[in-house]
Amino acid sequence: MNRFIFPIFFGGILLIAAMCLMLFQQMQTEDVAKADGDNSDDKEISVEATPGGSQATTGMAFALKMMWEDLTGSATVRPKVSLKDLAPSDPEGWFAADYRTADGEEITQTKFSRNPIVKTGTNTLLEDFDDAANGVGNAIVRHYMRGSQRIAFLMYVPDQYNRNTVRGGMMAAISSNISFTSDIIGGGKTDIFALHHGVPFRQADPYSRSGSSGIKVPVDYRVFTADVGRVFIIKILTNASDAAVAEVMKAIPMADLIARLPEPDPHLLISTTFQTYTDDLPREAPAPTIARKAYLLVNTRLDYSVKSKRLLDSMVSGNFKSWEDVFDHHGTALSYPQEIRDLLGPIPELSPLEEVSYTAKGLLEGQTVWTDTEERILSAMWGVHRTAKERKDMDRYIKDGDVLADEVIRLIRLMPETYDAAAATSVALPESTVSASELVIRRGTKIGQGENTFGNCTIELGVRRCVVGGTE
Repeated sequence: MNRFIFPIFFGGILLIAAMCLMLFQQMQTEDVAKADGDNSDDKEISVEATPGGSQATTGMAFALKMMWEDLTGSATVRPKVSLKDLAPSDPEGWFAADYRTADGEEITQTKFSRNPIVKTGTNTLLEDFDDAANGVGNAIVRHYMRGSQRIAFLMYVPDQYNRNTVRGGMMAAISSNISFTSDIIGGGKTDIFALHHGVPFRQADPYSRSGSSGIKVPVDYRVFTADVGRVFIIKILTNASDAAVAEVMKAIPMADLIARLPEPDPHLLISTTFQTYTDDLPREAPAPTIARKAYLLVNTRLDYSVKSKRLLDSMVSGNFKSWEDVFDHHGTALSYPQEIRDLLGPIPELSPLEEVSYTAKGLLEGQTVWTDTEERILSAMWGVHRTAKERKDMDRYIKDGDVLADEVIRLIRLMPETYDAAAATSVALPESTVSASELVIRRGTKIGQGENTFGNCTIELGVRRCVVGGTE
């Protein structure tokens, strides 16, 4: 019995104290306002807190007022907005059905868990869809299928901060400031996939963050989000093509949603079109990303060197997404395992000078022991400030009869006769019959390119070197 009586008794005392303090504060402010009003020449009345101990009283009254409002009212309220008949119509050729937990698991290739310990971005996303499917909150959720492609659609009305309470007003102000700051610095913003009546649909970064470790794990599924006047929140979870996603977005009755907003932004009332980032959207489902494939390699193999793991980590983090990103750091990456290089796809067409420069960087990155002369030649070929831009710049090494490795000789022969700054990055190099893998040097082995045509050759420190000039 005591466990019920004492909390009620204590709560009653707090309520009485709160009302007394608020009444006392009100009397003080009225006295000050009256005094200021009697001595003022204009119609404006300035109400100020009395000095000294009254500031502490005001602070205590504010805290008690917050406690009172939390006891008698909620800091959030649920808007009375109906979502009936607002789901997108079924796209032509797609089968629509009620969403099930298994649908989200198939899209994300992840097992959903209600365990409170499991806190990953993927699991939280699946929980949102699962809650809506089970009638939690004011939400609708659908699932669209065509072959192996899946699109899960979720739209819900989030609770709004109750600005009539102290806590609700503070949280609304904080949320507004965070949103404003994010708009300025670009934090949390993602690429805009489409505009529907002026409402942007953004594609989220393809990562799932762990709540405990903070590690970002690349994912193959995609997420698109939209915020319609801060009243309707839309999430699309999919493994489907861009064209399929656009069909579902376009079917959303956006005009009806905007008409139900209490204060729609002006541009939402003006724009009536649906536009995607390009008119020619891919109709094939996207392949696994480079980040995802690199993540699987680095976490399932133990035979990679520290240098190879660093390159894979750069791919996982999204810093390296193409050969263009890799060139300036690793050249053609000749010293890295072929399966890592294959993640980036075929090397794009390069001008003769770019081919020489990036290949030289790739050779310098490797484990091959070069002579001082060879290292000097490769360094002169590489980089923005390279000193060797024409074949004549290397002629003296040929004429002096230096002993050079086959790879260095081949790069010298590839250099243009004359340097044309305008065409340096536009002239495509004819496709070579020598593959990148054939240029990799293994200690104690030959290259396997047939007989050398530039002079006598020997193997030194595992590198095949040939005399390319000089006296007989």
